[in-house]
Amino acid sequence: MIIIEFWGLLLTLITFFISKKISKYLKKIPPILISGIFLIIFLKYFKIPYESYNKSAQILTMLLGPATIALGYPLYNNLHVLKKNKRAIYTGFFVAISSAILSTYILGNIMHLDKKLIMSILPKSITTPLAVETAAQINGIPQITACIVFLTGLFGALFSHDILKYFKIKSDIAKGIAIGASSHVMGTSSCIEKKRELQITFSTIALIIVGIITSLSCVLFFT
Repeated sequence: MIIIEFWGLLLTLITFFISKKISKYLKKIPPILISGIFLIIFLKYFKIPYESYNKSAQILTMLLGPATIALGYPLYNNLHVLKKNKRAIYTGFFVAISSAILSTYILGNIMHLDKKLIMSILPKSITTPLAVETAAQINGIPQITACIVFLTGLFGALFSHDILKYFKIKSDIAKGIAIGASSHVMGTSSCIEKKRELQITFSTIALIIVGIITSLSCVLFFT
């Protein structure tokens, strides 16, 4: 039966929609965190292997890539802004990519982390489909990468706007680039909640371009 075969997909969707309702009463706690905690408890309580759940919900993973690209729809309305600020934008991309890779690699070695663990953490700031595949290519551990990517995105979704406000960053373009380049789709979701079109546009551009270049850079320099 279809319901039995895709029980993980149905469980995830139902849990997420319920979590959205709950998150309205819990300020600053995103639905993805609530649903994640519930799913972990559910699998643990009923002793369901993660592999079984993952297999029945894998269609969601497959859809992450197309969904990420689809977020870029506001770009068409803001191409003039992109052209006008292209130098600043490209500089932001370069700084984000180089600082994320170098800081992770250098700190990992200073702390004497296992090489596999360092390779698993390197793509932490890019969207999950790219990060997991990149980790596999550079001899990392995809499962650890997925967890680190989630935590990085969660931190960005929860605190990015407050951090930028503290440093008195007012430009929506700068905010969008910073959030998208550092905390991928989950960070971008916080821009969507703010309903600021420029933030959404440039956060989406950042997560796509930074994700692709980071992935290529990791494979080029660490394989």
